[in-house]
Amino acid sequence: MDLENSVMICGFGVSGQAAARLAGYLGKHIVIVDENSTREMREQAAEIRKQYPDVRMDLFFSWTEEITLPRCETAVMSPGVRRGAALFLAAERMNKEVISELEFALRHITCPIAAITGTNGKTTTTELTTALLRASAIRAESAGNIGHALSDCAIEVCEQRVKYLVVEVSSFQIDTVSQFPKHPGVILNIASDHIDRHGGMDAYAETKFRIFSGSLSAPPETRIINSNLLGYRKRFLPAGLPVTTFSATDPDADFTLKNGIICFHGREILPFAESALKGLHNAENIMAALALVRALLGEDAIFATCVRDAIRSFLPDAHRMEVFLEKNGIRYINDSKATNPHAVNAAVATFAAGQNIILILGGLDKDMDFTELAPSLPHIRQAFLIGQCKEKIHDAIAGKVKCKMSSSLESAVKDACSMAKAGDCVMLSPATASMDMFRNYAERGSRFKEIVTGLLAGREA
Repeated sequence: MDLENSVMICGFGVSGQAAARLAGYLGKHIVIVDENSTREMREQAAEIRKQYPDVRMDLFFSWTEEITLPRCETAVMSPGVRRGAALFLAAERMNKEVISELEFALRHITCPIAAITGTNGKTTTTELTTALLRASAIRAESAGNIGHALSDCAIEVCEQRVKYLVVEVSSFQIDTVSQFPKHPGVILNIASDHIDRHGGMDAYAETKFRIFSGSLSAPPETRIINSNLLGYRKRFLPAGLPVTTFSATDPDADFTLKNGIICFHGREILPFAESALKGLHNAENIMAALALVRALLGEDAIFATCVRDAIRSFLPDAHRMEVFLEKNGIRYINDSKATNPHAVNAAVATFAAGQNIILILGGLDKDMDFTELAPSLPHIRQAFLIGQCKEKIHDAIAGKVKCKMSSSLESAVKDACSMAKAGDCVMLSPATASMDMFRNYAERGSRFKEIVTGLLAGREA
């Protein structure tokens, strides 16, 4: 094996498959390792072989610790492979370096990049930033944790099909990046999430702040944070390093919400009410997107008519505070994307009108602190608890809000719909991951909508 031209792909899911395609495009010897072996994996490997017939590929599916791996120049680690896992340790022993799929892709990207991380709002902000750049006549593409793997985009950049990239970055992806490149980046917020992976809030926050590791000598407009993170800034960035701030509640931030108008240093951009996005958290997502456009295109760009029009016309994807049905004065809201307490609080704050929320909570635990749901509890008329960690949620909120344990999502939805009256919101906002009962949050949200529409149709019949 040519050590200097070899790549070991560890984990062959979406990210790993994209990394293998990029390695094939670069003409590298590819070693693919995964502890599983599925038909989809084998088909994807065969497709990459067909696409790059001159590239050597070795497969180690159904890998166990007893199987010796070859030595390669670089191991590319998929986000799902944890530090300390057997495959991670084996890769460290057998390769000169271990990097993430994100870093592997970034090494082969030369176009401007805007990077977005945070606990909540990443996807909305990524999609909005891309929309604003496109409205400014920039050929931009969303990539990263949003679903379009960055390694696939790296090929598009090399072939000059994309000029700018807006990259959603998860803490898992940052975790194995040695140093993030010198590009504009934003941290939207930091709240309890993925504590099972990072071991604590400080480690989680420190991982997020590594998005600025390559831009310490860059202008302050490239380092963008919510002003409520300034305490973390003092801990994880060099003393006195300037940043650009945004906030819907802090009047001293660079981007602010003043009398309902989004402003930059007091200069009005547009009234927030003209956007289809609702809630103060979304006002901050708009500010973050504008700050990234300013960092990439200059200050005049954020006041352009085309940018304001793009904000007005922007609609978020499904499963994010999606009011998919309103009947007899009752709103039915699919917020399946809310996979932590912070996201639930944002949804409840957006739709609360007294104690009018009938909330479905629960799913797969990530060792989160569910007492952080406290701001929402005064607005919850009834909570229905489902999934693996329903007992843990019950222990955190029982006594402060009415709770009922439900055996399934179907049972919870049926009970929630039965008690709802005019003025109420029946809301799926689970505060947890979905993989104990569903493939992903999208399947969970779609199933919720199916059950609700089926129940209401049955009542009419």
